[in-house]
Amino acid sequence: MKGKMWKICLLAWSLVGSCWAGDSFSKYVNKWIGTGGDARVIPVTSVPFGMMQLGPDTRSCGSGYHYDDSTILGFSHLHKNGGGCADFLDILFLPLSSQTDRERMDELHLHQLQAVFSHQDEKARPGYYSVLLYDGNLQVELTATRRCGIQRYRYASVGRKEVLLDLEHGSQCACTIQPEHDVDTVYYAAFEQVDAYTVRGCRHSNGWATGQQVYFYTRFSAPIKECRIYQDNRPVEGNQAECRNLRVLFSFGEEVTTLEVRTALSAVDWEGARANLEEETEPGDFDSFCEAAIDVWEAALGQIEVETSEAGQKELFYTSLHNVLMYPFLFSDVDFRFRGPDGEVHRTAGFDYYGGVVGLWDTFRAACPLTALLHPDVMSDYVKTALEHYRYQGQLPIWTLWGKETYQMIGIHSLPLITNCFLNGIRQFDTRLALEAMVASASKDTCGWSMGYFVGLKNYKKYGYVPCDLEMESVARTLEYAYDDYALARFAEQLGDSCTASAFYKRSKNYRNVIDPATLLARGRYADGRWRTPFDPLASVHRRDDYCEGNAWQWTFFVPHDVEGLAEWMGGKEVLAARLDSLFSQSSQLDGELVSGDISGLIGQYAHGNEPGHHTIYMYNRVGKPKRTQQYVHRVLTELYRNTPDGICGNEDTGQMSAWYVFSALGFYPLDPVSGRYELGTPLFPAATIHLPSGKDFRIETRNFRVGQPLVKQVYLNGKRLDRTYLTFGEVLQGGTLLVEMK
Repeated sequence: MKGKMWKICLLAWSLVGSCWAGDSFSKYVNKWIGTGGDARVIPVTSVPFGMMQLGPDTRSCGSGYHYDDSTILGFSHLHKNGGGCADFLDILFLPLSSQTDRERMDELHLHQLQAVFSHQDEKARPGYYSVLLYDGNLQVELTATRRCGIQRYRYASVGRKEVLLDLEHGSQCACTIQPEHDVDTVYYAAFEQVDAYTVRGCRHSNGWATGQQVYFYTRFSAPIKECRIYQDNRPVEGNQAECRNLRVLFSFGEEVTTLEVRTALSAVDWEGARANLEEETEPGDFDSFCEAAIDVWEAALGQIEVETSEAGQKELFYTSLHNVLMYPFLFSDVDFRFRGPDGEVHRTAGFDYYGGVVGLWDTFRAACPLTALLHPDVMSDYVKTALEHYRYQGQLPIWTLWGKETYQMIGIHSLPLITNCFLNGIRQFDTRLALEAMVASASKDTCGWSMGYFVGLKNYKKYGYVPCDLEMESVARTLEYAYDDYALARFAEQLGDSCTASAFYKRSKNYRNVIDPATLLARGRYADGRWRTPFDPLASVHRRDDYCEGNAWQWTFFVPHDVEGLAEWMGGKEVLAARLDSLFSQSSQLDGELVSGDISGLIGQYAHGNEPGHHTIYMYNRVGKPKRTQQYVHRVLTELYRNTPDGICGNEDTGQMSAWYVFSALGFYPLDPVSGRYELGTPLFPAATIHLPSGKDFRIETRNFRVGQPLVKQVYLNGKRLDRTYLTFGEVLQGGTLLVEMK
């Protein structure tokens, strides 16, 4: 799906009023699910794994769009759909009403011009978005290629046609707890008119990630009659400018009835943006680009076919699959150049660099494993991206945005990413370099700083846990470092390095150092070995306590790599099962004045709205209580995901919330992504088929399926009865049939 392929239209579509028609998988994608509440989904137009996420901005915080808003600020080309932490919203265009009095516009401030809209006048499908503005006098349509956004403005009235380009607009609220770093700050912007149809520019800013450089190249389908530049809110003469506060007003002839605006992005330079534009949009028109985008989405969504008469469940499933397939986020140009974490320009050896958004704290759990199953070629490049990052940063990615490391979250989850890919048969990368990078990253005393706090393994290595009097989020860090140690050990073992494997298997037991045998809960521990007191297991102080976006109850069970060992530490499987029962059955009360807003989607103290607990329900399988897994999986699937704007119970988090739904609805889930196993749950559909990239199919069939009855009687794999509660990666990749007989 590279380069010229975007100029090929493989299906004939009838374009009536929009760029989507007919019966298709895309038909079931509801782009409004998650646009309300705090899921931070945006009805952007994009293609799978693309750099371009072009869409409407209704605000300059959060994701940039919220269903409750009633005005549009414009259409920006960079979004982070479904992200918890905010940034981007770069390169915003807004077509103006013919009634706007531009002649007397001696000043032009940020968000001075906006457009009222109604959701009744919006349409969105994968690869397409449209909205009517100015009482129906203007239709805005959006589509995208991998690196380019294409806008089409259709005018129903006569008069001057003008378009605003705003290079000051950007995210005005990131996610750091330090207010001085909570705003997207432009430190350099530039603009130049190249010819009558073409402009270029750039926007350099600091926000959540510092040193972001976004270059753009734009071509209009009609000649520019006038180009009016506003520098520091006041008009200036000329056709180019450089400053921090920069806006441009383009005027076109009254005879223009349809205006196409094509914009390509690059993190490298103007020439990179120009090459991206030419490679992906010449020749062609809006309809052909839209058709190509739709076709790519159809192929991607069609890799899984679910069979059900429940249209709402089908809608939730394909919407979730769509959200997963937006990441990883492309960051290299058509010539394979990219701007590395060191700020310098590099070139890959012919593979796509997916460093635009690397949110592994969320996605290593299920989103990356699902993509590894469906798109091994993409995940192969993702691993190579992580290794390139290591070459220039000296460590594997933790949480990168627009190519730059933010150190925002905890753990080093590039390790399970690499191991999971290897166990899925994705091995077209330098495995020895990967092991070197993993060991180096898991050994660094100092990684960097996040929100003013130290990030590194110095104390973890010294004490066998992170002392709560030396670092924030000490319990969560200990548990996640221990899991990452296990991922490294598994990889080393696969490569035959028994010495490294043994050392890190031993370190992976460090989780026991923060599980208090008296309370059977994870809690803070001082450097001298004492437990932190006072101790309230229901308390939360957002990003300032011993946990990370959670409390003791939610974090105690983050031991996906050693459930049996955790049970032994607690006193046996029955004890762990009882603790799990307490997790789900107790009150949902949360204590404290600064409770983390990420603790959401509660069943008792189980918080499905945040990622650290996503595996927890499946732990029942490992303690001999699979019926509990089946009951709670079904409850979450049917109660905590809804076909409404607020239908996701937490931040969508770049595909992870959706990946949990996809896997669980199919009937299995990677409790531990580096175990090589999927734990069995309960299917939501009578039947489903996964079309594997190898050409084989893995089919799930349900016998005696009844709506609302999730309990499983017996499972058969390829006709043979299973006496275990899991599948292996290899069994799924080999293809075949899983028959689930319900009670």
